[in-house]
Amino acid sequence: MLPAAAAAPGGFPLDGKLAGMTLAQLRQRYHDELFGNLLPFWRRYGVDHEYGGVMHGLDYDGAAVSTNKLSWFQGRAIWVYSFLYNHFERNPEYLEVARKTKDFLLKNAPQPDGWWAEEFTREGAVAKPFSGDLYGMYFAAEGLQEYAWAARDEQSRDLAFDLMKKLRQRIADPSFVCMDTNAPGQRTQGLWMVNLNNARQMVARWPDASLQSLLDEAIGQVVNSHYNPDIELNNEVLNRDLSRPKDQATKCNLGHSVETLWMIGEEALRRGDRGLWTTCANRIHKHLDAGWDPVFGGFSEYVNVDQGGYVWPPFTPVGTRLVFRFTGEYFYLKPLWALNEILVATLNILEQDGAEWAVRYFDRAQQLIDEKYSMKKYGKPGYMLFADRRMTYVPHSARQDNYHPLRQLMLCMLTLDRMIKRAGR
Repeated sequence: MLPAAAAAPGGFPLDGKLAGMTLAQLRQRYHDELFGNLLPFWRRYGVDHEYGGVMHGLDYDGAAVSTNKLSWFQGRAIWVYSFLYNHFERNPEYLEVARKTKDFLLKNAPQPDGWWAEEFTREGAVAKPFSGDLYGMYFAAEGLQEYAWAARDEQSRDLAFDLMKKLRQRIADPSFVCMDTNAPGQRTQGLWMVNLNNARQMVARWPDASLQSLLDEAIGQVVNSHYNPDIELNNEVLNRDLSRPKDQATKCNLGHSVETLWMIGEEALRRGDRGLWTTCANRIHKHLDAGWDPVFGGFSEYVNVDQGGYVWPPFTPVGTRLVFRFTGEYFYLKPLWALNEILVATLNILEQDGAEWAVRYFDRAQQLIDEKYSMKKYGKPGYMLFADRRMTYVPHSARQDNYHPLRQLMLCMLTLDRMIKRAGR
């Protein structure tokens, strides 16, 4: 475990380094990881150059475990490659991958009942029709709006808006059963997260009263309703009337909370709302303190405060055959994506406030990714995505992530560019 960095006034380490590197060195390292490792990995093994779309069922070395395609990863791929084109390099290859993935999704996903299928064969036949998982449609909307900006494609923009408005109507229905809930009308912080994440990107480009209203509602729900002052953490699940279900009242999805709060923090900066920014930063700090494992390090996915004998339901991450079982206050599943979100969140806070605690958690998260999750020490380009409490090495993987690691690298590079331009101030 890295020691806490010595801090200058304002909190930034006196040696001007993060994870043992200068800002310029860290930026170069992230550039090399993205453009020299991950993008070539996906180009060679994941991107389907024949049928379009992305295959995620990959081992660490890129070997195919499955050629099926989940809708989640198609919308995410559209966003990643369009974001690359919009913010890093107007490389026609990026736009072509995004376009072919978009075409694959639009050809195969929409079903006669208006909902979108959740899984496809490599060629595009429906392998799993819509069963209630809305996340695939949200990720499609996020990808479509980013592609629309890259390609100046009004049809994709309009479809993204239509999807968001259709989904808003669905979640407002009292009979709606949200993913990861047990009763009609319950809604999750994760559901508000995808709503606000999409809406904040869209209204920044195309002002729209309906989406602005959705964005404001989602922020209010997360900051005011899901926040539980009794435990000073965010509950993941609330009833429709905003009361806390008895079995959820002390539960917090720690990774979702950090991810959602940094998104709201970015929107607060766009609005010039320093008070909301400070609230988000302080709550990120609290969730990091609550979720960081003091024994083995790493960030736990869930906590059920004061419930030391709680038996957590078995959990299998999407797209894998792994099964995790835990008993106790903490659900010690330690996913890579949560560490990616910690890096984004803490670097944002360092850019704004230079907080010493943000340095500490940034360094810890980067160190664990390097030591426990990266497969480079085994000569493989992929990552371990899900781990037990000790972050035990798993020799094979049935899935790789085409979203969180790439998004983290891109967002952190953009933040580092701003920090370097200001000489770390």
